Amino acid sequence: MRRIPHMTSSSTRPRRSRFPRVAAALTAVVLTGTLALAGCGGESEKPAASPSPSPTPPPTVKSTAKLVHLQGRFPRNRHQAVATNVGKVVDRWLQAAYVAGDYPRATSTYRDIFPGFSPVAVAQASKQRTQMSNATLAPHIDGVEVVASKVNVDLLAKDNHPVGAVARVRFVYETTGDRESRQTVYGTLDMLPTKTSWAVFGFDISREEKLAASPSASPSPSGDKS
Repeated sequence: MRRIPHMTSSSTRPRRSRFPRVAAALTAVVLTGTLALAGCGGESEKPAASPSPSPTPPPTVKSTAKLVHLQGRFPRNRHQAVATNVGKVVDRWLQAAYVAGDYPRATSTYRDIFPGFSPVAVAQASKQRTQMSNATLAPHIDGVEVVASKVNVDLLAKDNHPVGAVARVRFVYETTGDRESRQTVYGTLDMLPTKTSWAVFGFDISREEKLAASPSASPSPSGDKS
């Protein structure tokens, strides 16, 4: 019987790939000596589709929080911590009510824009959405830019424990679109401590709007006097 001579490949063994399927395909090519070339009776490879651009995330509200008034006894080394915790609750509301979401959108699509509010406060705030949120602006703008946010905290404490706080808020943001403007939200939130955070049970908030100045008409050139 005629023996078939053993053929060896001059190619070196491919390194183990992190992708098992690719490694198996390369091994098969080396052993069989065949290689499928694009354009030899088959369809050419189609270029990979470009990934869709990711949507731009909304700006984030991060207020500067500070304890400015204290009534009662409370450790000084905990002043900033309690102010920061109060500020986080305020920021959650500002983010949900004035910044987050797609613009423009219908007023009816508003949901969960008063996080951290007690049920009674939510009911009251829902009746004052013009001041307490972007509800009336949302159909007329296409974006929001945060300018500044500040929270000054007045703390009521007893026996080194917080029992209540008033957050004095000043939040400035700008809107783009058909209603280009600068908005200023200011006022107070009355808060009580919970087991893990703070809850808003009352508020007195106003919102002021300053519309962007429309471009002034160019002065018409004066004609030469004859």
